[in-house]
Order: sequence, then structure tokens, then C-alpha cells
Amino acid sequence: MILITGSHKAFALYKAIEEGVNHMWTVSAFQMHPCTIMICDEDATQELRVKTVKYFKALSSVHQKMIED
Repeated sequence: MILITGSHKAFALYKAIEEGVNHMWTVSAFQMHPCTIMICDEDATQELRVKTVKYFKALSSVHQKMIED
């Protein structure tokens, strides 16, 4: 589990999610791990594309519905 908060970490979140695995950003290696959970606040998503944020918010709502049923 990785917790990313604040706008000062937004670029790191971008590198971790939207770029490929890279030795300069070791957090990006978690893309390959099947059980990675990244938790972030709204400020940390400033560098992400809108499409990426919408995708993960949709996944979250689907997951929440599955839990409720």
C-alpha cells in the first residue's frame, strides 16, 4: 500500500501511474505487482490526466457497489 498526499507529491504519482516502469522512479515498479494499492488525495492527482482520474474513480465506485451487495 502506498499513500500519496499533497500537491508536492503529484509528479511522483504521475510517474508511478502514467509512465512506464523506470529505474529513476522506483515507485513505478509497483505497476508490476498484482496486489498494489495506491491511495491518494485530490491534490496529489493534479499532474494526472483527467482520463486517468476518471478511470480510477469509476473503479472505486464499482468496487464499492460490489462490497454493498
